[in-house]
Amino acid sequence: MTLLTPVPTRAGRTVWLRGLAAAVLMAGVVCQVVQRTDPTPPLLYFTVDSAGLAAAVQVWRLVRGPGSGVWGDRIRGAAVVGVVLSSLIYFTVIAPSNPSGTWFGAHDDAWARTATVLLHAVAPVGVVAEFLASPYALAASQREAALLTCWPAAYLAAVGILAWSGEATMPYLFLRPSQFGAAAVVTAVVVLYGITLALAVALLAARSHTTKFTTKA
Repeated sequence: MTLLTPVPTRAGRTVWLRGLAAAVLMAGVVCQVVQRTDPTPPLLYFTVDSAGLAAAVQVWRLVRGPGSGVWGDRIRGAAVVGVVLSSLIYFTVIAPSNPSGTWFGAHDDAWARTATVLLHAVAPVGVVAEFLASPYALAASQREAALLTCWPAAYLAAVGILAWSGEATMPYLFLRPSQFGAAAVVTAVVVLYGITLALAVALLAARSHTTKFTTKA
């Protein structure tokens, strides 16, 4: 008698992707919280906040199922944009300016190094894979892409207000007027928004293409 191994269904594969993405995101956040190298409060970092939001979305979808409605899908998409944006900024701006010449600071402990790898290298792949593999109710339009940029904009507004009021220090040097001047920071914000919008457009376009390919198959 021949035993046949069941082939995982598409729904089963997306559940595994969802669980894996949630685990990586949460592990990265925990590592950043327990590390003792960087004294900056973890929640001031866009990377940590985006990972926390994305992890909450994935856990919610694991518990309640993938059908999260229009705004649920928008929040999910915004979280994915945030995770990918934080990785892009790290590898193009922050890591190259690191005096050590590597991804890590010279004095980073093992927790900090693990958080860097998980949040900037592994998590973006996981959340994008889950996003492309799971159902998404929204169209690939400029309006929807613009709505996905609301999360990075909200973060910048919140941390900017805290920094301006003296309650916190902006954790990113290139966004500190005291370092580069107000004009340079405004330019950086405009460029960042353009990159964020481009990421959102590309993400929705890729999702639309994946849907068409799956439908034809």
